Amino acid sequence: MSQVKLAQISGVSQQLISQIENGVNTKTKELPELAKALRVNVAELDENFMDVAMTAEEEDLLARFRHAPARRKELVLSLLRELVPEDGGPEEMPRDSRS
Repeated sequence: MSQVKLAQISGVSQQLISQIENGVNTKTKELPELAKALRVNVAELDENFMDVAMTAEEEDLLARFRHAPARRKELVLSLLRELVPEDGGPEEMPRDSRS
């Protein structure tokens, strides 16, 4: 099936389909739509795909974030970057507090 045809059937852009095929975009939430259009299981497209639904609390936080003024968004993002290291590993302790 061509990328154009798959885009028409799935509702996923042809550009994103191309990125997925070329390994440029390997993490996308559109895999269920592509799997449905191709009549396959999502795991056949990506064995590591986990369809994780947001909790009501997460949806509420995201909605609040989206409606917040730019300065407050910057503060929230700054705090999250401090709380969760980008590599997902344990946060290093400051040198003066190590034992």
